[in-house]
Amino acid sequence: MLMNRLQKAYYIWKAEGIDALLYKVKLKLDMKNIFRENSYKKWVEANECDIMRVTELEYNPLFSVVIPVYNVADNMLRECVDSVLSQTYKNFEIILVDDASTQKSVRKVLGEYEEKPGITVIYREKNGHISRTTNDGIHAAKGEFVALCDCDDLYAPNALYEVAKKLNEDPDLDFIYSDEDHISENGKERSNPFFKPDWSPETFMSFMYTCHLSVYRRALLEELSGLRVGFEGSQDYDLVLRVMEKTMRIGHVPKILYHWRMRKESTANAIAAKPYALEAAEKAKKEALVRRGLKGEVTFLPAIAQYRVTYFPQGNPMVSIIIPSKDNPKMIAMCLDGIVKHTDYENYEVILVDNGSKEENRKEIESLILNYQQTGELQVRYIYRPMEFNFSKMCNMGAKEAKGEYLLFLNDDIEVSEEVKKSPHYTAGVEQWLSVLLGQAQVSYTGAVSCKLYYPGGIQIQHAGVVNLSIGPAHGLYGLNDTFNYYYGRNLMDYNFCSVTGACLMIDRKKFEEAGRFDEDFPVAYNDVSLCFRLVELGYFNVVRNDVILIHHESVSRGLDRESAEKEERRSREMQKLYEKHPRFLKGYDPCYNPNLVSDSIDFSIDMKYASKHEKVKKLQEREFAEYHCVSQEEEILVYYVDFVEEKEELVQINGWMFNSRKESNNHNRVRVLLKREDNGEIYIVKTKKSHRPDLQSVYADRKKVSLAGYQTIFSKANLPKGSYQVGLELDKLYIMCKNRLEV
Repeated sequence: MLMNRLQKAYYIWKAEGIDALLYKVKLKLDMKNIFRENSYKKWVEANECDIMRVTELEYNPLFSVVIPVYNVADNMLRECVDSVLSQTYKNFEIILVDDASTQKSVRKVLGEYEEKPGITVIYREKNGHISRTTNDGIHAAKGEFVALCDCDDLYAPNALYEVAKKLNEDPDLDFIYSDEDHISENGKERSNPFFKPDWSPETFMSFMYTCHLSVYRRALLEELSGLRVGFEGSQDYDLVLRVMEKTMRIGHVPKILYHWRMRKESTANAIAAKPYALEAAEKAKKEALVRRGLKGEVTFLPAIAQYRVTYFPQGNPMVSIIIPSKDNPKMIAMCLDGIVKHTDYENYEVILVDNGSKEENRKEIESLILNYQQTGELQVRYIYRPMEFNFSKMCNMGAKEAKGEYLLFLNDDIEVSEEVKKSPHYTAGVEQWLSVLLGQAQVSYTGAVSCKLYYPGGIQIQHAGVVNLSIGPAHGLYGLNDTFNYYYGRNLMDYNFCSVTGACLMIDRKKFEEAGRFDEDFPVAYNDVSLCFRLVELGYFNVVRNDVILIHHESVSRGLDRESAEKEERRSREMQKLYEKHPRFLKGYDPCYNPNLVSDSIDFSIDMKYASKHEKVKKLQEREFAEYHCVSQEEEILVYYVDFVEEKEELVQINGWMFNSRKESNNHNRVRVLLKREDNGEIYIVKTKKSHRPDLQSVYADRKKVSLAGYQTIFSKANLPKGSYQVGLELDKLYIMCKNRLEV
């Protein structure tokens, strides 16, 4: 543990300097202090203040809450049943099934509830374990839906109401699950919230993430004959694996509706507490592959105590590897050399699409291709078509010429290399990269498939999935060190994401055509995101295979998007166009990302903005404002970007980054937000806090001290007079007015 921390500290110091390291250390210490004060308690107070509030529902289905009981402490059993009786939703019944408990007090406690209306108590004569006991409860259920609850856990008071509310939004749902947290053995402290994605089938193949609260249509449970005996410990996981083979009408309530008791013998405390649960999970996954007619292997990952499913390619379909490129013969040679040396799947072709390399570079590329063809190592088709750069058009041209049933779009700066073996999470053989991607792409519900990408020379993450945030699409875990296990294994297990990178994207040709191919209105940025959004809209699920790791020499060919104001402006225009074409994803909608997580960062941390201290809004006097100097965009003194101006009820959050190009270090900046009232010119000013922006360090590599040039602020509209405001930014008494507006 100490070595890992020292390694991480060295990595930050080397990449970003001593200021960034000290900032991260202070942040860590501050977070420890916050957790001593119970920060999650503050989150609960800020976000669950209205859970007792109900509105009249048009559809009020009967829920049968089935609680299997066995040798549980008296107080825990009472608290469990009472938490259901305390529901704000009233159309439910409770079915308590005792599995022949040997603890005499259990029958005594159950007896207290026998005469209460809406409660059925069943006593089994013989111990049959969890599956048989739960099935007895399901058979006795009268409700249209069955809700499961362990006998030592607790329902939130709004649990059934929120599920009913979800069913009013979509009455055809067959299975609904919610977010959850842990509760201490004494029932006094809540902790470890798990904010889950909406239904994500490949994430579910990685691990049992739906867990609690789980509500099923009773007719579906009867069709599936309930829980299966022989899967005890992972009986719910096996059930949902079978449910997803019958229906994809699965809903998610992104609220904490279930509190999982952290008993010593519970898997809420540690999976090692029930080793037989791991064996049952492995068995459930293997049987699921057989039922679905898929071939693959199930491999145990001891670092996270989970089983990975790797699909074997079905048949021997051709894969067409399409590589757009220009004036980059050395990088192409590296890319092709890696493919030739490290690919065990043999049925593939390479199509190189060149949009106008210089004559000397073209000749070098043709010579390289000829050499491969003469040796018989690789068949490459070279499409030379001089034209203005348009990544989408080049990919579509390559797809049109491709013979393969599956298409792999690959940047020319991607390297298949044994360098990835230095990763502590390296599992699949380097040579299996193409077969693993292909096997995943052949799964019926899969859309686009990508992998984890590292920057060269280390294990720094460049891509592990794309998240659609309020600030726009962003690479999850971007720039972080892959030594660690991030939010529920986001960098370790295979996850569904709303989008994946076009730097390495495999897709079934039929699905590619169904999605309308790459949109040529996106020549540079967001072409991959647009394609992935369309796949999601069609009902497919995009996947990142974290067991495949490649090296990405990012943007060597054409430079980074943010290296100039012109490129930044173009990126902004293309992002606006992206959301005009896909309005469902506007303002950060992402089915694979929980709305309770931060909307402006890539580390999957919990959104604490409504539980944190808010900044004061101060009116700036004319004499004070006279001391400030306005600079123009053309002067390029203040380099800045407003990621977003987000409003939620009475609160406003403004995030972005800014630095002074004339300063050597921008890690100690104190940016302030200016709000200029448009009707009378009054100026209001709001302080901001620094934020860590490793992306700036990557983009502005010539400026060593900008990784702390991010800013963020949250304030209340109540402190501003009503009206329209223009947003500006001030640093070192220099200010610039932005295009952003705020209505109060």
